[in-house]
Amino acid sequence: MAASTSPPLLTTEDTNSENSSYYYYDYFVDIPFMLCRKDAVMSFGKIFLPVFYSLIFVLGLGGNLLLLTVLLRYVPRRQMAEIYLMNLAISNLLFVVTLPFWGISAAWHWVFGNFLCKMVSTLYTINFYSGIFFISCMSLDKYLEIVHAQPHHRLRTRAKSLILSAVVWGVALAISIPDMVFVQTHENPKGMWRCYPDFGGHGTFWKLFLRFQQNLLGFLLPLLAMIFFYSRIGCVLVRLKPPGQSRALRMAAALVVAFFVLWFPYNLALFLHSLLDLQVFGDCNISHRLDYALQVTESIAFLHCCFTPVLYAFSSRRFRQYLKTFLATVLGWHLAPSTAQASLSTCSGSSCLTAQEEMTSMNELGKKHADSSPNKGDVGKN
Repeated sequence: MAASTSPPLLTTEDTNSENSSYYYYDYFVDIPFMLCRKDAVMSFGKIFLPVFYSLIFVLGLGGNLLLLTVLLRYVPRRQMAEIYLMNLAISNLLFVVTLPFWGISAAWHWVFGNFLCKMVSTLYTINFYSGIFFISCMSLDKYLEIVHAQPHHRLRTRAKSLILSAVVWGVALAISIPDMVFVQTHENPKGMWRCYPDFGGHGTFWKLFLRFQQNLLGFLLPLLAMIFFYSRIGCVLVRLKPPGQSRALRMAAALVVAFFVLWFPYNLALFLHSLLDLQVFGDCNISHRLDYALQVTESIAFLHCCFTPVLYAFSSRRFRQYLKTFLATVLGWHLAPSTAQASLSTCSGSSCLTAQEEMTSMNELGKKHADSSPNKGDVGKN
């Protein structure tokens, strides 16, 4: 995959070009005083990457389509949380759509032409970052709703959530500018095309810059934000002990742990590869090991588009009711009248939840938090 965001491509560039080392799985790599061949890495990637990408494509496409369908069909007036969840599903769908292109390229070569090379690379980068950013937005939403004890916080309006969503897409689009400008097809050897950026004589600089950018914006800052938001949420839940406290705490912990487990190994491998390029340490054997590690950890990280929407969606009892109703409609199941009525409630907005429908009802929790504060006027600061 490209050093920043483009998926791993097996290249055969000349080692004299700085751009040749931009991709992790180069056929040759410059190691001081030696030439390091990557034939075994290429052979592994030609089998492993297409298989794993196909699995992620099937799971991600099916799961996010189901999530998007339920949101569009059963949540007519989408509030802040639903808007972020819908954008996350759209981002994941667009992300997994790019994987078959990279899988075919890894197994064979780039056969889709220069236009699709630029478009697929740009689409990949935009949705790589936007998916992670929307996860952070959902954490922020829960933080405002619970910690500030105001279910109708001035920042938690539908208009504000739409604006923030537009900002997220805009930032992700800005990050993808290097793909728009520099990515193109290259023929090497004769008849074999590859899709990767050409930075002229500045390949090493861009490679390191984009990797550190990914470490920072794609992992470290979102992780720190999630730890802060959910730790504050956990403190409130422990202090107020609302109904369903244990389940809410487990879900908050699961969201943070899932993000860390999926993304930390890949970002660690990225960082170590940057140190290798800076010649801080390493030899040919270490370079081989890091290439294998990048292929495996990157593929594991891509599972976020399959698992994360499920975790967020199923953290809501209301969504589970909607899903049950949808599956009953599609598969012809028969629900009990009381269950169907609860699932198809037409109340407007997230405030329709009651303590019975959602054990961790944010309206009730917000009221309890406000009542327990010494100074109700300053509740948003506690």
